[in-house]
Amino acid sequence: MLLWHRVLKNRFATLATRDFRSPASGVRPRLLLAVFSLLAVSALGSCARRPSAPASAPVDVLTRHLDGDPPSLEPLTTTDELAIRVEEMIFRPLIGLDKTRRFVPSLAVSWAASSDGLVYDIRLDSKAAWEDGTRVTAADVAYTIERVRDPRIPALNWRAGFDDLQSVETPDESTVIVRFSKPDSQRLLAFTMPIVSAAAYRRGTGLDRQPVGTGPYRLESWAANQKIVLTRRPDADPKKIAFRQVVFRVLPDGVTRFRAGSAGQLDEFRISRDQRILAGKTPEFAKKNRIEKAPQFGVVLLVWNIRNPWLADSRVRLALSHSLNRQEMAKRLYPPEGADLISGPFPTGAPENAPEIHPVTYDSAESARLLDAAGLKMGPDGFRQKGGRRVSLEIVYPGAQAMSASLAEIFGAASKKIGVEILPRPLDWAAFVQRYSAGEFDVAPNGLQYLPPNLDQFQYVHSSQAPPTGGNAGFYRNPAVDKAVEAARSEPDERRRLELYRQVHRLLAADPPADFLWSTDQYWAISTRLDGVEVSPLGLFHFLPGPLAWRAIPPPR
Repeated sequence: MLLWHRVLKNRFATLATRDFRSPASGVRPRLLLAVFSLLAVSALGSCARRPSAPASAPVDVLTRHLDGDPPSLEPLTTTDELAIRVEEMIFRPLIGLDKTRRFVPSLAVSWAASSDGLVYDIRLDSKAAWEDGTRVTAADVAYTIERVRDPRIPALNWRAGFDDLQSVETPDESTVIVRFSKPDSQRLLAFTMPIVSAAAYRRGTGLDRQPVGTGPYRLESWAANQKIVLTRRPDADPKKIAFRQVVFRVLPDGVTRFRAGSAGQLDEFRISRDQRILAGKTPEFAKKNRIEKAPQFGVVLLVWNIRNPWLADSRVRLALSHSLNRQEMAKRLYPPEGADLISGPFPTGAPENAPEIHPVTYDSAESARLLDAAGLKMGPDGFRQKGGRRVSLEIVYPGAQAMSASLAEIFGAASKKIGVEILPRPLDWAAFVQRYSAGEFDVAPNGLQYLPPNLDQFQYVHSSQAPPTGGNAGFYRNPAVDKAVEAARSEPDERRRLELYRQVHRLLAADPPADFLWSTDQYWAISTRLDGVEVSPLGLFHFLPGPLAWRAIPPPR
């Protein structure tokens, strides 16, 4: 998935330390998830088997796509965006976000914070039910929070929001009182997590493959690497939830997706920029689809694993960054206009960027100087070495995604020119997510998609968030960065917090945990038979009602 570069003109209001109950209270959200699919840019002439699905689906079936098979549908431990697209149809969050990035009721119908920001009073929807018809209760919320805090559970996206929890009280089935030891200006985002069933988890395991949810759909079937079928629950209102079934087809190959979508076999699918040009020249495509340009608030990067002895030296990391001609790379990978280059973890145009920090320049002489200074001397075989050991790194990436493969190839060629060997290791999507989340790599291409759109870097660069605790997959450690991100999280004043974010940017530019590459938009093809499709600053998904509000335009009689 590509990422967006649109400037955020309207910043979120800071969470005030006062009582409130309005579900639309403006709060600047925090970052939630780490791993997502990089765009698979496939050459249009490459070989791919034609899809075998029927030419068109019934009017009450929505056919969507996934770039790969999700490793799990356990919503508290999910770290990849593909799984979240499915989970959002099965689970309801405690508190939702709408397309304007404001809080809206979901399982909770109202909420209030104490004046000191330490106590939250949350009231549940009395009609909310699990798949078996039993009521969703405060005990389920308490269990979910307990599970998120369990160190044995890799709830990387949610644990940080409850790290200073004091207690959870459930005075009745509809009321949850949550107490914290210190205020957090972005606390409310902790409650946008999905709620899981205490009874289901206490009955047994296997819920990562057989989820029990609160949403309008339930899992009907899951054919690994082929498709996931969801069926509308009997208690879901068909006037609000239009489709009887939602079918997610697993289509890693971009050519296969384009052919299937052009034939009307998909209701939404991601397209590359060269495919967008072809689509404009193809009458068959235009009859069945329209193109939407969707923002994705995030960045594309190459993550360094600091546990590798070569990468432990920041000079080596900077040398590798200087070896890349990123402007040329962007034009090659995102023709014809390229992408917006970035200089840190914040998307282009975000005010959190320190204005004096610029993208790393292409400078092979500087790469050589840095490597020499690190004691890595060029050997007779054209590779650098130290102590008789060749400087060699392995890059892992999703092999089925052409974008990731191309990025790894370009990186390998550039590194070879400065004497560093790069060994490619393509993996299937599930294996890549597993290895990335565990920090089992030297270098890995990845993206940070900020859902909801807040740029707190705590779980990605703080030393306490290394695997298996958080999303600091490269085991980055810098005491000055730790101090700055901690201060930013607890700073209620918007202007002071902005300056702290900029300080984080400066520190990461000097001692980079990753090579921050670019941010860009993503193109999607949407079936002309669909109505109710909205684009928000979060893209096409990850807000309420989002795809739950999509419906089919009745065919002409």
